[in-house]
Amino acid sequence: MYNKIPSIRLESVKFYLNTGESLRKTAKKFGITYRTLFKWVKRYREKGEQGLISTYKRPWNRTPKEIEEKIALMKERRPDLSLRKAKKILEKQGFKISVKGIWNIWKRYALTGRDKSHPYLPFGPSMSEITSSLKKINYLLDRKEVESAARIVNSLPSFPQTPILKKIPEELLVPRRKLERLFLFFGEIPFYEYYHKARKLREFLEKNRFFYSSIFAGFAELVALHWMGSPEKELEIIKFLKTRIKNIHDPSLKYLIYMHEGIIYAKQLDYKNAKKCVKKCKKFLSTLSYPFFFDSIGALFSYIKDNKNATFYIKKALEKEKDRRRAQIFSLKLASSYAIGGRYKESIRLLKEAEKHKEGNVSSFYIISAYCAFGEGNILKAFSFLRKAIEKAERGEIRNHIYAACIGLASIKAALDDKEEAKEILNKYLPLFKKYKMEGEIVITSALLKEKLINKQFRDFSVFYLIYLLQNGKYHKALKFAKEKELLGSFHRYIVFFSHLVISALEKDGTAYLPKAILKFPVFNKQKFVYDIRFIGDFIIYRNHKYLHNKLGPKEKAFLIHLALKLPEPGKTLPLYEIYNNFWRYSRKPERNLTHLLSKLRKSLKIPSHLLEISKKRGLFINKGIYFKTDYHEFKRLLTQAHVFLKADEWEFAKKEYLSAFKLIRGEPFKKMYDRWSEDTRLGIIFEVEKVFIQFINECLKHGEKKAAQRIYEKAIKIIKYSDELKEKFYYLFNLKSGRGDLNP
Repeated sequence: MYNKIPSIRLESVKFYLNTGESLRKTAKKFGITYRTLFKWVKRYREKGEQGLISTYKRPWNRTPKEIEEKIALMKERRPDLSLRKAKKILEKQGFKISVKGIWNIWKRYALTGRDKSHPYLPFGPSMSEITSSLKKINYLLDRKEVESAARIVNSLPSFPQTPILKKIPEELLVPRRKLERLFLFFGEIPFYEYYHKARKLREFLEKNRFFYSSIFAGFAELVALHWMGSPEKELEIIKFLKTRIKNIHDPSLKYLIYMHEGIIYAKQLDYKNAKKCVKKCKKFLSTLSYPFFFDSIGALFSYIKDNKNATFYIKKALEKEKDRRRAQIFSLKLASSYAIGGRYKESIRLLKEAEKHKEGNVSSFYIISAYCAFGEGNILKAFSFLRKAIEKAERGEIRNHIYAACIGLASIKAALDDKEEAKEILNKYLPLFKKYKMEGEIVITSALLKEKLINKQFRDFSVFYLIYLLQNGKYHKALKFAKEKELLGSFHRYIVFFSHLVISALEKDGTAYLPKAILKFPVFNKQKFVYDIRFIGDFIIYRNHKYLHNKLGPKEKAFLIHLALKLPEPGKTLPLYEIYNNFWRYSRKPERNLTHLLSKLRKSLKIPSHLLEISKKRGLFINKGIYFKTDYHEFKRLLTQAHVFLKADEWEFAKKEYLSAFKLIRGEPFKKMYDRWSEDTRLGIIFEVEKVFIQFINECLKHGEKKAAQRIYEKAIKIIKYSDELKEKFYYLFNLKSGRGDLNP
């Protein structure tokens, strides 16, 4: 064990030299033989500390390093070069080396014999030479001798997949090490940044004729572009890669080309060519029976909207995967497939095991959670998850998740029977889909807006055919098809836009074969009770879209807002002690106060007594059948959409959403409500609104729109009674000096 630890070698040698103890006593103290200690002392005197860090000796019969590098360079210059051709070329140049010898060199330099389970990666094998050098590199890095460590790193034939490379600045590394280092940052830096690094590196490798390495730089570009949603640029890279790997006998590289090509065809709604690519990929599975390939063909099936096959292959990848971290990534993908298939409980279970920390995974996690919450009838919980998804989405991945946000938000509005607002959301996103040429998303959004029927040419895609059946009023056929193709989750999100079909089925057969949680949505329920409470300004109440005249006092208003925010949908509960503590903290009989207040609310707002209940036995206040909406929730929804557009670098779209949100703020919230809870909530909302005003003004100034910024500044001052300190904050935001500019603090 001690022979493997450099610190023990150094400690034992220094102890012997500094204390004057004999070799035998020192060796006994450290549990080693005196002969071993003698060798260490000799090496230390000849080579210093670094001589003890690594005990690796280059084999006597190994090809000289200069010739090894020459043979490796041959493969770099000609990636399609076979072993036999390489042997003939070397013989002509006067070098005698066997085919096996050439293969061993190429393998050491990671130019052949790569790990097929991770085909994108250019890393080499962990050989004794490498592992020994890693000890030396780690030792030097611990001593902050970064340049010395970089020299050793650059001298190695290849490098294994280890985070050590992250500790060395890019400018100190040779091109091949830069390539290996780049792959370590996948998912940890924004995709647009990753793409530009990969492109720059590929161009450098091409210029210097490192053609084999440039293939992997090209794949790094391709993966980044896939996440960014740039099919035209992806096709350019695929064209380049096809020429590079044309005569290379490596099935994993050819598989990657067909897989990416199939995804692009699917995005362009070219089902025929996408299906051809799927068939080509499936042929490789017999020789490439690794988790990666099953997972990626599952992803390809998901792009052609075949969720049944996607689930089958991703599940197979998860079963085969032994690495815990990669299994967590597959768990997230399988959770997504289950959510699309309406298998919400299984999806939620998998989410607990899933990897959700890497870029690209965080927002996916929240989107899947939102779809599951929606499917289980938790509308506002779904909305909360969608907001988190947008907050966590990075700029590079926003195009992939923008559709999920659009459909998610619109489905929530449609489920609450706000169909006009649902259409408004879809109409706002449609121009963005067209700008990004997101063909599939355009078809679905247009269909849900009922602008166009699904064309015949698109009906091979399962999701499109499902909507086509709904458009043509074939409810039971659509439901059966959704079950067969494992698209029940999608069906649940789309059916809220075709509520008349469900209502018709209920009237005709008495059942629509939907989960009870879905059937309870206001859009399907004629006996629905939806209360819209508007309190960001003058207090207003709407019941099922109709204005209610009310004569509620401050306490009743505060309590109603409390219910709307804490118990927004049926099934939600609130501990009674929490209500008592917020509204009647010092009262001797808070139970009686609550009963009287609730009675007044029921009478004034025409609420059936069984829909809001007090359970003294369980100590709970229960919402048994009311959906509450608030202008505060609407304010947050508009801000969520503004963030979507900001992340997508679409300022004009974002500005419209901000301005719509500001229109909702008609005055000071919780006016003349002085209970403990109202005071705390008022402060929280005011701080949030202040933050949004500042954010919008910042964006206006960034885009050179000073007049718009000033208008919002003036509105902020009128609506919220800012202190002098906050006024100064706005003033310095404009960076104006006294007597100059348009604004005055």
